[in-house]
Amino acid sequence: MRVPTVLASLALLLPLAVSAAGVELQYVQPDRYTDAGLRPMEREPSAALKRELETELQRLGQRYLLPDQTLTLEILDLDLAGQFRWWDASRGEVRVMSAATWPRIRLRYRLMADGRELAKGEESISDRDYLNAVSARSSDPLRYEKNMLGDWFRSRFGGGRQPA
Repeated sequence: MRVPTVLASLALLLPLAVSAAGVELQYVQPDRYTDAGLRPMEREPSAALKRELETELQRLGQRYLLPDQTLTLEILDLDLAGQFRWWDASRGEVRVMSAATWPRIRLRYRLMADGRELAKGEESISDRDYLNAVSARSSDPLRYEKNMLGDWFRSRFGGGRQPA
């Protein structure tokens, strides 16, 4: 008797899961990205970096997209904040931040709702003032990129759901 009750409950939740706002993320030719490594000598985004970006973009989607909207993002180029310097005393293990090494992401996006295209475009986003925008004390290695993506997301899609 208990199994049918559980199945009936899951059947009620299924439409909610399907209609939830979401972000689909794709990486286009990641081997050609400018600087996508969390560690020295990494050319392509690591699984950890992809997981962090996907988690952040899903969070932003849940916050700003309407429940019937789906945003497809294609990352065309990624240039993380800072750079590894192989010649310094840290043996290149430290990503050095400077005013000349701001984060940049080139992407293509498409916003859909109920099978209709609401918006699409290709943009290069960057944050030249990244050193003043985010606390340097944060231990998140993608803090600058997440802040930049949050600003971009709010400016493009913030008219949907309002932040709590």
